[in-house]
Amino acid sequence: MRLRGRFLYKGASVKSVMWQPFAATLPLLLYAKHYLCQTDCQWIAVVNRFSRPGDDRDIFLYQNKIDSVSKVFQEFMDSAIDPKDKNANYLGFPYFLKINLSCTQMNSEMALRTAHYTGLRPIVTVTFEEPVHSVRRKQEQLQIEMMAAPYRIKGNCDSEDVCMMCWITPMPFMNGSVVMNVLVESNGLGLPVDTKSFSININGYVGFVQNAVKVKIGEKLSSLRNVMSLTDPSRPLWSTYAQTPVLILGGFPRNKITFMSDSAFEDFIPIEVGIDSCWIGSLSCPQKVFSSAIVDSICTESTLFIRQNQLVYYFTGKYPILFVNTSGSELWTRILNNVCVKKLNPVFFTKNNTEYVIVLGGGWQEGEFFVINIKDGIVKVSGSLRSGAETVCQFFKIAPCSILWAVYSLNENKIFLLLNKVGTDVHYIVAYYRVKEYFEMVYELPELVPKGSDKGFVMLLGLEPYTNTTLIPRGLALNPFSKMFYIWGNVILESNDMWSYIYLSNFPSNSAIKYFVLSFTGDIAFVTDLEEIWVSKESSIEVKKVYPSEAWTVYNTLQVMKGSPNYGLNWKQSLVTIFFNGEGMQELVYLVDTKGKGRLVKRQFPLDYVLTYDQLISTPNKEMTYKGLNYIRFTHLCPFAVMRLVNLPLPQGFTRMEHYQAEPPEIMEKTGFHDEKSLTVYQGLVYQLLQLHSSYHRSYADPVHDPTWRWWKNKKEDAEYYSYVASNWNSSGGIYVDMANYIKIYNLMPNNLLPGKIYLDKNKYFTFFVYLSIRTAQQSMGETAAENSLDYMWLTVILAHPEYLHASLQRSELISRGSVLYAVTISDRGLYPHQQLSGKNLLKSSVSVQVAHSGMDCYEYTAQGPQMKGNIMVAVNIGCPPGKRLAFDITFTKNHTTSKNKRYFDCIDPDPEMPCFFFSDVFYPFFLIQDMVTGDSGRFNGSYIFKIIGGGAFSIQNIKYFSKEEIFQYNTVNGSETSSLIWLRADTEATVSLDGFHVLSQAQSGILWVCQQKSPCYDIVPQGLSTPDYYFVVRVSNRGVDQTTYCDYALEFIVHVHGLRLSPSRSIYLLKITLAIILGLLFLYVAIYIMGPKVKAIFGKTFRRLEEAFAFRAESSLTFSSSFTSQGSLHYMPSEVSRNSSPPFTMKGTTAPGAAQ
Repeated sequence: MRLRGRFLYKGASVKSVMWQPFAATLPLLLYAKHYLCQTDCQWIAVVNRFSRPGDDRDIFLYQNKIDSVSKVFQEFMDSAIDPKDKNANYLGFPYFLKINLSCTQMNSEMALRTAHYTGLRPIVTVTFEEPVHSVRRKQEQLQIEMMAAPYRIKGNCDSEDVCMMCWITPMPFMNGSVVMNVLVESNGLGLPVDTKSFSININGYVGFVQNAVKVKIGEKLSSLRNVMSLTDPSRPLWSTYAQTPVLILGGFPRNKITFMSDSAFEDFIPIEVGIDSCWIGSLSCPQKVFSSAIVDSICTESTLFIRQNQLVYYFTGKYPILFVNTSGSELWTRILNNVCVKKLNPVFFTKNNTEYVIVLGGGWQEGEFFVINIKDGIVKVSGSLRSGAETVCQFFKIAPCSILWAVYSLNENKIFLLLNKVGTDVHYIVAYYRVKEYFEMVYELPELVPKGSDKGFVMLLGLEPYTNTTLIPRGLALNPFSKMFYIWGNVILESNDMWSYIYLSNFPSNSAIKYFVLSFTGDIAFVTDLEEIWVSKESSIEVKKVYPSEAWTVYNTLQVMKGSPNYGLNWKQSLVTIFFNGEGMQELVYLVDTKGKGRLVKRQFPLDYVLTYDQLISTPNKEMTYKGLNYIRFTHLCPFAVMRLVNLPLPQGFTRMEHYQAEPPEIMEKTGFHDEKSLTVYQGLVYQLLQLHSSYHRSYADPVHDPTWRWWKNKKEDAEYYSYVASNWNSSGGIYVDMANYIKIYNLMPNNLLPGKIYLDKNKYFTFFVYLSIRTAQQSMGETAAENSLDYMWLTVILAHPEYLHASLQRSELISRGSVLYAVTISDRGLYPHQQLSGKNLLKSSVSVQVAHSGMDCYEYTAQGPQMKGNIMVAVNIGCPPGKRLAFDITFTKNHTTSKNKRYFDCIDPDPEMPCFFFSDVFYPFFLIQDMVTGDSGRFNGSYIFKIIGGGAFSIQNIKYFSKEEIFQYNTVNGSETSSLIWLRADTEATVSLDGFHVLSQAQSGILWVCQQKSPCYDIVPQGLSTPDYYFVVRVSNRGVDQTTYCDYALEFIVHVHGLRLSPSRSIYLLKITLAIILGLLFLYVAIYIMGPKVKAIFGKTFRRLEEAFAFRAESSLTFSSSFTSQGSLHYMPSEVSRNSSPPFTMKGTTAPGAAQ
């Protein structure tokens, strides 16, 4: 205290005090000065158990909420948090997300501290993938953005103030979603760190046994020794597109081993699968060689499938948050016990909340195929799919035949088969219609490979020349978005209608494709028998080999020079698999260093680098002199120099991504590091924010269209007070919660890139602008005018479904700038025939925007490296977009009904959440279309059907739902002789649907309550002195009657009506009783008024006589008593007066006693 007082009086000393807390950070700041612009650090994200923040990686398996979080919130008495709020759910998630840095040139711990003290804060965006079947969760696109909180890891700290630290955020999950994409990016301060994406998913195939992680599907292996070899062939990785939490990869020769990963193979667990290898061959199901290897493996959202020899097994994970109809498997279950299975084929997309796997039969069931259905975790297998009783071979009379491959077109509900006539080179493409159960011949493949063309493709019309090489197809591939259909083998045949094909002649026919991989975003990759990797673009004729290649060798060398740990000059590598994810093309390779140590590594395949280097290597060049200087001139294959997207619309209205934002609570700790308490509060706040989102489905529209409005509505006006208290370090509980940090964002800005997918409702459109520029005079040295001209730059748009989509391009030439500006509009034609619920059964389509002559020759250099340009594919989902809903506008309905009726009678006990409406008044309902993504809330102007589907008198608890017959009877014009029994239209125009239901609209929405005989609200007996009231359950739907949208807006809500009328019979009965009582009272009054005086006189006389009688009786009794008493006194009691004087008179015949004789 003495020192503090002394320092306060000296300016220099005050400065010393001010800088003293930062003394430890000065070396870090000086150290950061050198590395700030040349760091090579990258983000690392792992999950930690709730009780162990900052610990090592945990497996994401727990799916329960943490109830103990709510206890911490009881301390916040004087803050924005209301601990007594009954609607609040301050609970927690079972995991935290730990963010670290990993660097090659810097010490990672030092880099972490340097980043922290230079202001770096990671921003984490968690995107929840839609589930296959939304049992508890609505169809939606949802993400939450969270600022990470700095956290000091506990431990001995002798030499420095901060030994180890990290950043922490809650790791949220949503009911129904088990796949999360985590994007970690910088806040723009401190060390530059590139954005990185992580796949962090829930693993339902592991559990805890005696406090140790136990793999359920088999035994975990301790090492990869004797498991992998450089000579092992690669194999495909099959899973449901973007909806699979856990991936498994088999195909290891001689071993029933799979690799399991819940992080898209950022890490993995080697497992020996727990199945019995008990299959033996037979005449009906022969096998050449027995192998214990897992030859086929397919992953779905909740179930894993494997094939070993001819046996098929499945294992269902434990996913309670999916609300599936199973608790998960304990052992592998064998299916198709009586089928000789030759192959499993994946189905990458879902339909009707169902996933599929196609099974091809072999042996005595050759030429047959089956479909496995997975819905709500329940696995079912169809019988052999036939046309009547005939298999495909019998139907076309080409037996014996064999099915080589099958793909499922879910948009058309057709299965396409690659059929081979056994013993010949004849192959067919056959379509099977599942609904009609009918086969159709689509295409007969040529038996020989066509001759190539210098154009890179050959149209197959039947007139083209052929080589002597046999055409050997091996499989099929289909992109449902672009409708591009591929037949692959030792050739690649491409079609966009499955009837006409082109042959891509740049791919050599002496190399056969082993497996074919689609990204479904425009990129294609395939691997040959020689483990070569080839790539192409959809709607393109170019095919290029990228590995092994000279360009890849150059990239590998540059990575070794950079010090990358995943590349080596003398290392040996073997390809395990390739696949696509949100970050692009990925490869899984087995690396063996010079010491013979092997490891499995996942790395992003450098596709853009390799294609760029390949162009520099293969492009012709020549020497030239310009202004006395020698240059090497490369031929520019790209028709443009600059390509930019400008004037993009706000993305959320088209991507339908709902975006929430949260920041950690502010703490009173001067070091700025959070502790377990503040992190627990952060958990509760994020949980409450997402809970408000999930529960925002009230049928009555709130006055403010925002899920967070109800959270802060009672505390908003005190925000400045809470901020003032926090500024004085006096916040309740030592934590300050800023209400403005927990919000929903409606106006995200575009990032100058087209979104990966958009949604279009009926007659909606998406407009953007493409800016193209030619090269400058210095860039185009030696080029002719034709090589660098505006006439050489043309933009093209390819539509996958032109029958439903329309594209318009408006070209503007900016000659003075050497540029071209295209206005591109993609619009819906309004012809899609289906009307569905929000986000359901959308038509998958796509738009490909390409610059003519660009191919794979255009690129630009960015801070993240070269990027290919000139070809953009956007997935388009046609139908009702997710995130839209119909809501009952109770406020406007009440006001308009009051205005029209010139009065408003509320209930005796008013409820502000559910106002009453008077039975005798005309009811005018109004509805809102609320956009949960953009925050728009506007009047619903379409037509709709109004139905009463249930009701109950006096209380909501008495509500009962009607049967279909009752709904038809109570609401339709055909249900009764009086149009409908419960309500009638207030207007004269009667528009009805085909089944007789009334069709209303905003202009014609008046409703009269009638409650006629045989209706449930007829003749309600009052329970007290007030009139009866009734709760009507109303269903509103625009399905089939509204032509303005593809959305089926279905809404159920309750209308409280009071003042119901009694039935005529009961009214007359009560009237009679009332009249009788009134008349009786009136008669009594008249009788009393007329007869009263006489009765009064009679009673008066009677009372007087009685009084006189009683008085006479009393007087007689008194006289008799007095007389008797007087005689007794004279005889027995002589008075003293008579003794002293003579009596006044003397009675005759008597003598006074004592007198003289």
